[in-house]
Amino acid sequence: MTAPRLSAAMLDALPDSVRLPDYDRSAVKSGILHLGLGAFHRAHQAVYTDTVLANDPRWGIVGVSLRSERAAAQLNPQQGLFSVLSEDAGGHELRVIGAVQQVLMAPREPDALDAAFSDPGIHIVTLTVTEAGYCLASDGCSLDSKLPAIQSDLANPLQASTAIGVLARGLKRRLDAHGAPLTIISCDNLGNNSTRLRGALTAYLELSWPEVLPWLEAQLRFPCSMVDRIVPAQTEISLARQAELLGARDEAAIATEPFSQWIIERDFATPMPDWEAAGAVFVDDIAPYEEMKLRLLNASHSAIAILGLLKQQETVADVMADQALRKFIEQLMAKDLLSAIQAPAGFDLHSYRDALLARFSNVCLQHRCAQIAMDCTEKLRQRWLPTLAGRGENRRLLKALAAWCYLVVDTEIEIDDPRRDRLLAVRTSDAPVSEQLTALMDSLGMDTTLQQRCMPLLQAHYVDLKSGSPPTRG
Repeated sequence: MTAPRLSAAMLDALPDSVRLPDYDRSAVKSGILHLGLGAFHRAHQAVYTDTVLANDPRWGIVGVSLRSERAAAQLNPQQGLFSVLSEDAGGHELRVIGAVQQVLMAPREPDALDAAFSDPGIHIVTLTVTEAGYCLASDGCSLDSKLPAIQSDLANPLQASTAIGVLARGLKRRLDAHGAPLTIISCDNLGNNSTRLRGALTAYLELSWPEVLPWLEAQLRFPCSMVDRIVPAQTEISLARQAELLGARDEAAIATEPFSQWIIERDFATPMPDWEAAGAVFVDDIAPYEEMKLRLLNASHSAIAILGLLKQQETVADVMADQALRKFIEQLMAKDLLSAIQAPAGFDLHSYRDALLARFSNVCLQHRCAQIAMDCTEKLRQRWLPTLAGRGENRRLLKALAAWCYLVVDTEIEIDDPRRDRLLAVRTSDAPVSEQLTALMDSLGMDTTLQQRCMPLLQAHYVDLKSGSPPTRG
């Protein structure tokens, strides 16, 4: 018999082992508007917010799906409820989250979205739209106004589809309604994330509604944040197992690890939830935390994913169980990545590295290499290029970069990337190796000076791979 679907009416019938919301959901008011209501937001910011609602019910979440109807179809029939299973070898916790009040489909519900942006009770806008969602140019900082999606939005800004365009339209509506302040927080894996968002948004507004800019400058704040929790995509098998533990079918179920971290820059224009009580940390200077995470965790994750795909290993834990691959990742972290990081004061970087290796080895997560390898031209630009631009030898990191080049050019592995057409053009070209590698480095936004420095060793590693040398040798 199929289990009943999760709903508010059946919460009291769930097993005693399931942790339920400890507040009256009917008393919760909307305080946060979130763009990009995917799995990561549900496993991370929504959990922090759910924890504070018992003491302050002002912070219910209105979610916005920018393109797909999936999140709305998952959550709205469940009155916004979903379950989070956090698990490792030490055990698990299953918790129902009630912070999400509704999910709006941006293309289909423009009036409702305008009303949400105009609601004076909304104090915070958060985003998880992936690196590609910021529509940044190859410098990683400015808006790529030539992107077809941005061109389309600028031609008809009232029908915008990108996160930047939707946010710009919402700000225009809010200014026209009352001009109350907002705090806007990026929760994506980009260094200096909210500052980059502000730059892209400002450039877009200059081309669409420049009258919004003085208000943005005076009344809006864009604190950067650093987020960390590994959230693999669910499978039919994992969903069925979670339904059995929950005693209900949950179409929006999340499986994740026990670890979670959220560092937020202290720069607010509005009241804020007491996320610190839920474990978040407010800091004056977020840069060291961002650098540490992007250059160690995320950089290693990308290397694991690329090497795993080449060695036909499905998950991160599979890669870490392969002794040759694990040794390479350990050496990459110890000899290339750690030496390039300036840790926050009093922070034990080596303990952090050891904890990452344990997290990567968590067989409960089933985090697929193909999921992590999506959008590599965006991710490697943020995660690898700053380290390569430093003074280190970076021999292993260049070997990982050569492995990505080999994956693009010399395999038939599917490429899921915003620059897919450019990468496929290199794959199908008959150009000399040096020209192919140059084209790939251009797609990452690597400048000419850095290319000249890296190219000899990169090409040597790439030629080794083409001759059949294992990617982890040396």
